[in-house]
Amino acid sequence: MNMSVLTLQEYEFEKQFDENEAIQWMQENWKKSFLFCALYAAFIFGGRHLMNKRAKFELRKPLVLWSLTLAVFRDRKKLSILNEIFLLF
Repeated sequence: MNMSVLTLQEYEFEKQFDENEAIQWMQENWKKSFLFCALYAAFIFGGRHLMNKRAKFELRKPLVLWSLTLAVFRDRKKLSILNEIFLLF
């Protein structure tokens, strides 16, 4: 079996990523996460309260079709990836 090292190609945005700049941004803006969490909670619970009196949508069939489509796509891609992996060895 060939145990050669598999090298992965870096994307351009990975090459340009400045770790120190990202750390500095996170240190300066960490307080914003609390604001976004509060807004998210208000949106979720406020929306739930507003939608409480509305009629439910009948989405069972479209969601089953959507899930089936995703499953078929996932399985096709999985087979494609496994095929590529087995071709390497």
